[in-house]
Amino acid sequence: MFLSVTLNGLMIGGLYVLMGTGFSLQWGISGIINLSFGSMTVLAAYLAFMFFSLLGLQPLITAIPIAGLIFLLGLAVYHFLLRPTIRRAPLFVTLIMTFAVGMVIENFMLIAWGADYRMVTSPYSGLSVQLLNTNLPFVKIIVFFVSLICVYAVHLFMSKTKTGKAIQASCLNPQGAEVIGIEVPKMYGINFGLGAAIGALAGVMVTNLTAFSVVLSGTLLGKVFIIAVLGGLGNILGAAVGGLTLGLVESYAAVTIGPEFNEAIGLVVMILVLVLRPRGLIGRKYWDV
Repeated sequence: MFLSVTLNGLMIGGLYVLMGTGFSLQWGISGIINLSFGSMTVLAAYLAFMFFSLLGLQPLITAIPIAGLIFLLGLAVYHFLLRPTIRRAPLFVTLIMTFAVGMVIENFMLIAWGADYRMVTSPYSGLSVQLLNTNLPFVKIIVFFVSLICVYAVHLFMSKTKTGKAIQASCLNPQGAEVIGIEVPKMYGINFGLGAAIGALAGVMVTNLTAFSVVLSGTLLGKVFIIAVLGGLGNILGAAVGGLTLGLVESYAAVTIGPEFNEAIGLVVMILVLVLRPRGLIGRKYWDV
């Protein structure tokens, strides 16, 4: 029983790691608390459902194109709404701005797809794999490994590419980065769009795991806040620790006190971490693993 609960917690934790990476990227490096993150993630889920319904394409096939679309959306939101706001208004105004963007996206989804729950069925939805005398749904295993591959790809991008290093330099020392010719606002925009795209990948993965609707936006936003607080902002290891911890906590809570308390348990753990270790369990900045 313990092994089964642990493995299931780790499987869902892999998806949380992916979501937490995108949110932490935006908050920890660009310094923007994106309250539209959950809405953008669910929008990606609806786009995956649309491609499946109209063209019969599985979410894993459409994940990259959808992530590209959400990247462009995030880039547009930053350059046309957030960048002008940041220049002449305090951080609190960006919270209002991203909240408004989230509401616009949610209302668009309601108009386009309604409030009914949707789900994508795949050929492997009913399959399971026996691991250490525990049956795990095959789809959870796929989502887990795809999520970890995506997170590792983000790590390579941030640590090995010229653009990734420029993004980190823009965060570490904006004035110094400008002196050596880095366009800091451009890097922040790419970073914000990348965070949205990572969230979109998570949204596409969600379609194979559970039914979803517009109301999932708020739930996902709450989860990424918890993950960010648990792991600490601005590094991929923190997002991994936060996501896996939340997955395990929810899994254990589901079998001990009931699945209806999952959200509350996550918040309790977040409060404890804020009180005992405000910088998070890792507490290191930037994207070194």
